[in-house]
Amino acid sequence: MEIGIFPSAIVSADSGSSSVSSASDKDEKRLKEACDGLESLFIYYLLKEMRASIPKSGFISGGKTEEMYTSMLDFQLAQEIASRRGIGISSVLFDQLTGKIEHKTGVYEKKG
Repeated sequence: MEIGIFPSAIVSADSGSSSVSSASDKDEKRLKEACDGLESLFIYYLLKEMRASIPKSGFISGGKTEEMYTSMLDFQLAQEIASRRGIGISSVLFDQLTGKIEHKTGVYEKKG
């Protein structure tokens, strides 16, 4: 029994190339979504920590309600930033995990 990150990528030797291609496309789509999700999560924590670094004056305090609102705002901002061009983590991670980057003498170059 083979166990992998993407079990649907396991294809028997007698299956046709079209099923391999469709399984590969499906797996690449799932991997891209996972990379996008990771980038969104990273941006969320980046925004959260940036907001936490701002000193609070105490003049106007919303308490738990304000914390919940800013948390939801940061989450939405992170998803919006990541869904557009993002900050590049998703594409680099995707290329690295799919083997589209080749390591040569300390420099990473895209294959192809």
